[in-house]
Amino acid sequence: MKKQYYFLFIGLFLSVMTPAQDLKTTLGKAFTSQDSSDYYFKVAKRLVKTQADEGQYYFCKNARCTDYNQLDSAVVYGNRALKLLQPGNDIPSLLTVHNNLSKVYRKQGQYDKAVDYCLKGIRIAEREKRENWIAFFNAMLSLTYHDFESYPKGVYYGKKALKFWVSQKEKSPDMICNALNAIAINFDDWNKPDSALYYHKQVFKYYKGKDTLYVGDTYNNIGNTLLKQKKFKEAKRWITSALKINDKNFELNQGATDVNYYYERATNYTNLATIASELGNVNEAEKLFDKAYWFAQKSANAEKLRDLYWQRALFHKNQKQWNKAVQDQENYIKLRDSVFEVQRAQTFSELEAKYQNEKKEKQLLQSKAEIREREIEIKNKNMQFLILGLISFALLCIVYLVYRQQKLKIKQQEQEFELKSAIAKIETQNKLQEQRLAISRDLHDNIGSQLTFIISSVDNIKYAFDIQNDKLGAKLGNISSFAKDTIVELRDTIWAMNKSQISFEDLQTRIHNFVDKAKEVKNEIQFNFFVDSDLKDRNFSSIEGMNIYRTIQEAIHNSIKYAEAKNIDIKVKKIGDHIAIEISDNGKGFDVTKIEYGNGLLNMQKRIAEIHGQIHIQSTFSGTQINITL
Repeated sequence: MKKQYYFLFIGLFLSVMTPAQDLKTTLGKAFTSQDSSDYYFKVAKRLVKTQADEGQYYFCKNARCTDYNQLDSAVVYGNRALKLLQPGNDIPSLLTVHNNLSKVYRKQGQYDKAVDYCLKGIRIAEREKRENWIAFFNAMLSLTYHDFESYPKGVYYGKKALKFWVSQKEKSPDMICNALNAIAINFDDWNKPDSALYYHKQVFKYYKGKDTLYVGDTYNNIGNTLLKQKKFKEAKRWITSALKINDKNFELNQGATDVNYYYERATNYTNLATIASELGNVNEAEKLFDKAYWFAQKSANAEKLRDLYWQRALFHKNQKQWNKAVQDQENYIKLRDSVFEVQRAQTFSELEAKYQNEKKEKQLLQSKAEIREREIEIKNKNMQFLILGLISFALLCIVYLVYRQQKLKIKQQEQEFELKSAIAKIETQNKLQEQRLAISRDLHDNIGSQLTFIISSVDNIKYAFDIQNDKLGAKLGNISSFAKDTIVELRDTIWAMNKSQISFEDLQTRIHNFVDKAKEVKNEIQFNFFVDSDLKDRNFSSIEGMNIYRTIQEAIHNSIKYAEAKNIDIKVKKIGDHIAIEISDNGKGFDVTKIEYGNGLLNMQKRIAEIHGQIHIQSTFSGTQINITL
């Protein structure tokens, strides 16, 4: 997987070269050729015409030497390339050289220089707004801090890189897995195996099947974590798979020399040798340590040599091979001291502090410039707003005056309309009242007098003739009683018609009159009528008042006629925004589910519905209760 990055970068950078096509083609051959690289570089040297051509020449030399582990030459060519590329606009080549130099110094164990070139690369990438390069350098910082055993920082930079790559619409599995691997190995050596395994196994979300040939290092790293957990057999299976993947990649590359191949094999054999040692396979461990040593030297990587010396020293110590153990221990200490000296650690802190300070200074200068621009912009806008404000104010004044004039005109028209409406309403009410009075006079004078005549006639017949027929006498008595009741009903109707509004106090008085007459028939019944003081002056229209009166009258009539009640209570209360009327008795009641509603009950329901109220009837064998809600 790692070698893919080089070909990707080189293909990209060669495609943007500005020199003649012959130089570009020749440098491409020099980079990719196995046996004729030196020849093509000599040819390319003769084709160099400009400073930009020379910068590209040393850029390719640096990339070639980095890829083939010629570390000292990579440093020399890289520094030459930087001097030549710095003045130009070839940003991708410039960033790639910084990346290569960082990688070379990391291999050599010069981690302070590796960090320095990473931070320089980030500065350029930030200036040019190349976010993908910032993420790439963050991943490189994560790996470098891992090798320097500064694991918290390694995790921090690895997660920064991962966050960027995962957020992209078109995700690059190589870049994501590179960041995952960097985070995981930091957690592994930080002695946090669960976190390490979690991030390592995330790689398999992006690589499956044949694509796992690109992630042999992940197999090895998972095995390495399991090895530290002393799960030796499981660790061996993973590391053996990693070894097979490396061999397969070497075969697919037709045996081409690849520094990553040496690096990975050194790791694989060191881990397998450690497992063999832990399992007591002494002969196998010795052979595997020999192979690991050979590949570690070929990789020229300080970290791989350091790991090998440490594990082999432990092996020789367990075998009581004291001379060899001491020798490996000295080599380990010598290498470690050269890498982890105190001054170098201090340099790390200084480099980061310098980078952060520079970043803050740039941000501060940028903020100041933005503030100045903003102040000028605000000043100009304020002037514009002032002019616009004055114009707007003048327009508002004009609009307000027009609006005020229009409003006064509309108000005057509304007042005139309301006055006309009020006059028309009063006239209509007066006419209606006159009509009511005329109708009530007609009813009283004509129908009332006729009913009185009927009563007188019936009574005269009864007294004038000696009626022996009981049925006829009873019939005449019924006619007289009906006529009297009709006169009472007629008077109630005339009373309602003569009033434009009816209050509860009016209703109470009317119902008392009705009750007093009812007592003449049933003097043993006790009547109670209660109205909330707040409701006494509550007014209704004549229709509403008449409907309420007739409903209460019908309820009392039913109690007197059918219930055989001793007490009848009428209560009127205010409940929230509603008026509740309750008519109850202690009579014998009836079964609400079985009773057939007669005209009386149906009329009660219709009257209350007409005035938008609700009526509910409850009855048991100990009494009946009618609740009306208005």
